[in-house]
Amino acid sequence: MSRQDCGMRIAQITDTHMRARGELWKGRVDPAATLARLVAALNRIGPDLVVHTGDVADSADREDGAPQYAVAADILSGLKAPLRLLPGNHDTRAGLGAAFGRPGDGFLGFSEEARGLRLVGLDTLEPGRTGGRLCADRLKLLEAVPQGGPVLIFMHHPPCPMGLPFMDGFPFEGGAALARAIAGREVLRIACGHVHADVERHWAGTLVSAAPAASAQLPVDLPAFAESPRGLPAGFTVEPLRIRLHDWDGATLTVKTVMVEAVEGPFPFPP
Repeated sequence: MSRQDCGMRIAQITDTHMRARGELWKGRVDPAATLARLVAALNRIGPDLVVHTGDVADSADREDGAPQYAVAADILSGLKAPLRLLPGNHDTRAGLGAAFGRPGDGFLGFSEEARGLRLVGLDTLEPGRTGGRLCADRLKLLEAVPQGGPVLIFMHHPPCPMGLPFMDGFPFEGGAALARAIAGREVLRIACGHVHADVERHWAGTLVSAAPAASAQLPVDLPAFAESPRGLPAGFTVEPLRIRLHDWDGATLTVKTVMVEAVEGPFPFPP
């Protein structure tokens, strides 16, 4: 599908884990430099909308996140496309809202229609809970969507296990209620982050899809996922940056993951 044929292009980024400027994530990754490269790539691609599916900050849940949000907001202000943000478990609603012009302590979801596609962003942050939660109040955003039209849901936490032992050890609360809410609706996809891996699962009649993180990935092969004595995965990998693109042509959603740097080619096919 070419950009010209696409009714709407929605780019998804996730898990930037921003630190204060100059600080490294886990001693390896410069989140500010990484996000700047992502913004440059997004501006080259030219989506109609960018959705950040959470963990904008790295440790706002444990310390003052204002310096982290200030850096993220400064870099993301360079985006040419409109931006929607959802909180992850390392975020705070107050900090995220203050930095990005949504003050207050209410839920940070969104619901909007664009070119015949309903976009619903669900706030799954539950302070003190790694695995996330959806309560009845937050589900009202989805339940208010009329049945009969296509829906694309964004949220930080996958609502079901994703086959990654460490992450699956922090269960999501409210998955059954979400499954009931999407029953009878044309939910094309639930686009998530959180698990630091490019992984998908069929669930409740739709597809739950976790996008690769902007910071680092966790290994998806089970031998490499052996836990360390501290209960953490054996390690993480720093990989070329990728962006998840959701292309809507008015009837069909096509999803692709685009590597935006450190690739060889393209090379012409030999005769």
